[in-house]
Amino acid sequence: MGKIEKPNLPGQTPLDDISGLIPKNIVTQEQLNVAEFANINKAMLKYFTKKLTLKTAPLKYEWLMKLHHEMLGEVWRWAGKPRKTEKSVGVKPYLIGQEIHRFEKDLEEWENGKMPIVEIAARIHHRLVQIHPFENGNGRWARIVTNIYLRKKGFELILWPEEQMFVANEFREKYISALKAADLHDYQPLIELHHQFVKTN
Repeated sequence: MGKIEKPNLPGQTPLDDISGLIPKNIVTQEQLNVAEFANINKAMLKYFTKKLTLKTAPLKYEWLMKLHHEMLGEVWRWAGKPRKTEKSVGVKPYLIGQEIHRFEKDLEEWENGKMPIVEIAARIHHRLVQIHPFENGNGRWARIVTNIYLRKKGFELILWPEEQMFVANEFREKYISALKAADLHDYQPLIELHHQFVKTN
């Protein structure tokens, strides 16, 4: 079983092995990052260059799985498939489908309750990270889902500093701390981060 060595940061799913890696020419973490970025960028262009509807982005189980595959399916064989292994974060594998369907129902309640859109976005972000359905790429997937939701609602996108997500720094600590606060039903720190990084013209 091959491995790509990289430091594991708090709150980050370790890259345990590369047995599901599709491109055979990738041997370094930098090459993997480039390949994943290109695949993710292609998915983002699909969803952020056209009008989104309930049909094109329904935020339902099948579409959520499909989006992850669109993001990473050219790089990983497991992209878009629920993980079968337990992680340091996330629900047990057999609960993934159940928890995503529960998320769908909760989203309806949040919207019917007239909750502010940015708060709903923060809750979407947190819940999907909390479920952690995939072997890897969960945070990036959750942030893109959140932006797709905001765009559907006519709101500006959140321009997350993705380059800071994978190295130890003050922002990453603040981001992980906000997610942990949301675990305890305190969503304000995460809401504030969404406001902080909103796109401005």
